[in-house]
Amino acid sequence: MFTNPEVEIKNIARVIDVQWREVSARLVTRNTLRNSFTWAIFVLLFIGLMIPGWIPAKVVFLNPLGIVLLSLVSAFIIVCVIWPIFEVPKRGFVVREHDFLYKQGILFTRTFAIPFARIQHAETTVSIFDRVVNLGALKLYTAGAQSVFLGFERDYAHSLRSHILDRVRDLDRDMVDDELRAQADADEHRGETFNEA
Repeated sequence: MFTNPEVEIKNIARVIDVQWREVSARLVTRNTLRNSFTWAIFVLLFIGLMIPGWIPAKVVFLNPLGIVLLSLVSAFIIVCVIWPIFEVPKRGFVVREHDFLYKQGILFTRTFAIPFARIQHAETTVSIFDRVVNLGALKLYTAGAQSVFLGFERDYAHSLRSHILDRVRDLDRDMVDDELRAQADADEHRGETFNEA
């Protein structure tokens, strides 16, 4: 019969006690390249709209409000491009016996805990930017959701994916064995009850 006893708060594992592993430092280069490329497209589009006069240059460069806005946008772009230098060192991951943990964020730290029992599929992906710095991403699929985790050496990402899928298979096998054992116990109990009657 299913039981659901309470757990003492002091017995719950705390995430801050976990020994986090750092993601690859090359993720800084990868994300800086990606951000630079993305913002370069916007800057080129903006310049392209100024050439035929769709965005008047005098409004941008001669108007005090235009200069202030251009300065703010330029500062924002610079922050976006160099943001990975500060953000990537805050990322970390842990592979435990029953789950995978990943944390990220500076202003708001997000910690993902994905139990292996909930994972339906795992794959590794390599984007153009990943290929430049020899990194790979781990993509985990759970019921109705997918999560992408960046910053793994490409070979390690493949090994991690294999390990996770092996753990998922082991847990599935254990679950089936437990169900078969419970079914056998129930059948045996029914047989004893029938013989007594």
